[in-house]
Amino acid sequence: MPGAGPYDSNNPVARVLGPAVRWFQIACGWALMAICFATLYDIVARRLFGHSVQGVNELGAYLLAIVSAFGFSSALLQKAHSRVDFLYPYMSPLAVSILNLATAVSLAVLAAISVWQGWHVLDESLLFDSRAATPLQTPMWIPQGLWLAGLALFAGVSGACAVHAALLFVRDRKRLDALYGPLTVEGQIEVETQGTLPPTAEGKAS
Repeated sequence: MPGAGPYDSNNPVARVLGPAVRWFQIACGWALMAICFATLYDIVARRLFGHSVQGVNELGAYLLAIVSAFGFSSALLQKAHSRVDFLYPYMSPLAVSILNLATAVSLAVLAAISVWQGWHVLDESLLFDSRAATPLQTPMWIPQGLWLAGLALFAGVSGACAVHAALLFVRDRKRLDALYGPLTVEGQIEVETQGTLPPTAEGKAS
C-alpha cells in the first residue's frame, strides 16, 4: 500500500489513515486517466470513422462525483480546504484554539450529514431499482454506492480528526493549533510542491 504521501507525518490520524486515503487517491487518478483515453478515442472515432462510444459522457459524470467524494479526505489531510483566518493574528490563543476545534467538529458533522443523506439516495435507488434514462441504462446503485463510499471515508477521516482535535484541546492546545489550524505560507508551499523543492541555504544551515 502506498505511503502517507503528502500528509503531515506529525499527525497520528494522517499516519494511520493516510495510506488508505492515498491508495484511493491513486485509484481515482487511474480512473481519470482511463476516462480521458476513452474520451480521446470517442473524439477520434467520431471524426475519422463516423461512430461514437456510447456512455463516455455519462461515465465521466459519474466519475466526477465519485472522485470528488474520495478527494475530500485527501484534501482534509493536506489541509487544503479553504480557511478564512485573517482575524487570527488579532485573537487570543484560546479563541484560536476554540475556532480550530469548532472547524474540525463542524466538518465532521457536515460529513456525517452527507453520508446520512447519501444513504437515503442510495436506498431509494435500490428500492425502486432505478436506472439511468440513457442508452446504457446504468443501475444507479453502482455509481451512487461508490459515491457514498467516498463520503463514508470522508466522514471517518473527519470524525477521527474531530476526536483528536477535542483531545488536544484538553491536553495540548499548541499542538491542536499546529495540526488543525490554517496552513502557514511555508506549509502551503510544502503541500503544493510535496517537498520537491530543494532546501534553501537557511534550511541547510539549520
